[in-house]
Amino acid sequence: MRCGARPPKHGDDGFTDLFNPSLLLFRHQTVRKHNKMQKGKIGRNKLCSCGSGKKYKRCHGSSTCQAVSSISQLNIQDALKKKLAEIEAIQKQREKQQGLGRPIISAVFKGYRIVAVGNKIYWSDKWKTFHDFLLDYIKDPLGGNWCNEELKKPFNQQHPILQWNAQVCNYQKQTIKKPGEVHTEPMIGAVAAYLGLSYNLYLLAHNVKIQSKLVERLKSNRHFHGAYYETYVAAAFIKAGFDLEFENEADVSITHCEFTATCRKSGNKYSVEAKSREPNKVPAKIGHQLYKALKKKANFTRVIFIDVNVPDDADESQSIKWLNEALESLRDKEISMTINGEPAPEAYVFVTNHPHHYNLEKSNFRRTVLAEGFKIPEFKMGAQYLSIRDALQVRRKHADMFQLISSIREHYKIPSTFDGDIPELAFGTPIQRLKIGQKYLIPDSDRNELIGELVDAVVSQKQKLVYGTYRLEDGKSVIATCPLSDNELSAYRRYPDTFFGIYRPQGKKIKNPLESFDFFYKSYRNTSKERLLELLKKHPQIEKLKEESQNELAITYCESLVYSSLNSNKSLKKD
Repeated sequence: MRCGARPPKHGDDGFTDLFNPSLLLFRHQTVRKHNKMQKGKIGRNKLCSCGSGKKYKRCHGSSTCQAVSSISQLNIQDALKKKLAEIEAIQKQREKQQGLGRPIISAVFKGYRIVAVGNKIYWSDKWKTFHDFLLDYIKDPLGGNWCNEELKKPFNQQHPILQWNAQVCNYQKQTIKKPGEVHTEPMIGAVAAYLGLSYNLYLLAHNVKIQSKLVERLKSNRHFHGAYYETYVAAAFIKAGFDLEFENEADVSITHCEFTATCRKSGNKYSVEAKSREPNKVPAKIGHQLYKALKKKANFTRVIFIDVNVPDDADESQSIKWLNEALESLRDKEISMTINGEPAPEAYVFVTNHPHHYNLEKSNFRRTVLAEGFKIPEFKMGAQYLSIRDALQVRRKHADMFQLISSIREHYKIPSTFDGDIPELAFGTPIQRLKIGQKYLIPDSDRNELIGELVDAVVSQKQKLVYGTYRLEDGKSVIATCPLSDNELSAYRRYPDTFFGIYRPQGKKIKNPLESFDFFYKSYRNTSKERLLELLKKHPQIEKLKEESQNELAITYCESLVYSSLNSNKSLKKD
């Protein structure tokens, strides 16, 4: 929690040998921000801050320089491009933290943090992080009176939510060193459970509407685990870019699923049902939950979430016993299960486990999710495809579910900032962050400082350095290094695509042939048909390919590159 989540562990990025040290003009010198708006007016007879050694009146204070500055200000198109690039980076970074739902709406006014949730406004002068807000927010949908009544009970008789709250408060007392200052601590189970529920309820209130029946079930000890899991599932769809529509909770004449989820990108609708097993039940069989979910009336394609609800504090390298048990029971039911005398219908099934409530005082819990196609062969875990094109077809056919899987993997952390800013840079000591497009003072070999615009940058994690390319005012380009603090390095590891203030997707390790295809396709998707035909001129079906569209040719060529790469790797291994 912020007090928050620990930065993940990462290895070196492999940039160590990207630049030959002999090419560096400046090495291990300090790169400082060049601030065009200096504090106070510079005297005309004082030395110019650019480091030229000239008096200000004969350098950047001269009429000629001022005229040039005026002309540069007229370059609106260039300034607009830079601003749009900054906005894109902010948007991408926010989405990486918050997902594709409605963004956090917040502002600071006269020392108060103001947060809009749906049609309600909340404010406090104590909220420095989004975690601070969530710690208070949960009391609103649950009701202060209910919370106060629970607190009157002996601790062991209180509702789990109130027990979690007490453990969070105790954890804060133990770890907070300086009250009022932001600090970071490991996310223990109690914090994950309590903040997780608050965040889920916030997402529901901000994007749809919290159902009163759901809140009442949350307050019930008997129905709590099931209701808690429903909030998680609903929040997962919201973060993945789906619009939710809840069924009429007052209509008891028919059975129905929890809600309908509509993918904003495709327009496809899904009937979603969530089931959680009772705690501590072994083995991890899920046939009963699957049956109850499939019995519900569904107007659209079914998506079923089932939480096995078992302890799991194993190391990542250890096998997941319950996963195999759940998967085995799921596949057994494909053959044998009937609903009202008919074969059970197909469904996308997501099997999860969120064991944080078993590890309330520890941080060694493992959250897991598996996606399986119940009677959908090509969507099964471990499914194999005959060709790249077959895999692409499967991905297109089930694009919405792959989008959901990707979001669950990406957006499992609770945001700690209100605006999507990088936490490591937003809190604590202010950092002069390097941003592409801004100007900085760069020392030359004589320790003079030159003004240069950062146009490109690469991070060496092993050396904890930024290798930046700067364009000087005379049009020349130089390379200079700038050290990274531990906080900056941590920020880069979490957000490499937006670290330098613009959105630049960084290369990632390719794990499978489909990712290899995606890599090639990014380079050739806009290549002209004529050029693609030239590249494919030795293809055995070149005459037939001439009739294909540009996109089909791009797919064919990229597919051939993947196969060529795979064959080359095999040859290398044999040697």
